[in-house]
Amino acid sequence: MLVDMKTPERGARSGWIQRWVQNWSVWRYYCDYFPIRIVKTAELDPSKNYIFGSHPHGVLSSGIFGAFGTNGAKKLDILKKLRIHCHVLAGNFLFPITREWILGLGGVSSSKQSITHLMNKEGGGNVSVIVVGGAAESLYTSQEKISLVLKKRKGFIKIALQTGAQLVPTFSFGEAHIYSVVSTNYPRIYKLQEKLRHYLGFAPVIFLGRGVFQYSMGLLPHRKPIHVVVGKPIAVKKIANPSVEEIEALHSEYVEKLEELYQEYNEQYGDTDIKLKIT
Repeated sequence: MLVDMKTPERGARSGWIQRWVQNWSVWRYYCDYFPIRIVKTAELDPSKNYIFGSHPHGVLSSGIFGAFGTNGAKKLDILKKLRIHCHVLAGNFLFPITREWILGLGGVSSSKQSITHLMNKEGGGNVSVIVVGGAAESLYTSQEKISLVLKKRKGFIKIALQTGAQLVPTFSFGEAHIYSVVSTNYPRIYKLQEKLRHYLGFAPVIFLGRGVFQYSMGLLPHRKPIHVVVGKPIAVKKIANPSVEEIEALHSEYVEKLEELYQEYNEQYGDTDIKLKIT
């Protein structure tokens, strides 16, 4: 681990190791359980690098893991010639064995250095999948509305400008409904959750799923379809030192395209009674 400590910052495993781990049979069964499906809405030029903004986080980001972290949803056939890497908390790479299968799947650190390394690779075809809302978003998971933490998340926008990577909004319809989050409604408990999230890197939410032989309570996710819709790429011009105005302009365009993606496909894959809220 000491010798290999920098691998999560440098693109994880590659070659036959990544292909082997991503094609394990367990991932196919995992994706078929919900099921998880990828919906591609536009062609992506493999000569360019891309940052996929993933929304919403949900409780465990199950849809993104199945769709982009594994080949269980046939990403290698649908998103051909693209090398997709999911960015996860750096703490995941501190545990032996666990870090190996994450690296084997192409998982990398969510640090700025890791994203920049991938987006600066020559030849194109590299994809960084970033769950933009992060752990904070899981605290807002609800059955009545989908709340995204996005207005102040502009780091990925700056990296896109600095590297010239194309931005692609993606939305996981159904992600927010495979678990039921228990709402506390107590300010003190919420403050405690926020403090723990700050120090631990993840939100200690109270959630319920289903059991093995019953559907009322348990830790298994509910069997509800998750459609991961990949939007159209947003052209980004490389700027070594982008100004605040340039970052704001691109961020506004990204939010607009994300909202359009949600409105266009919500009726087909989501629920028209559920509204999107961006905070």
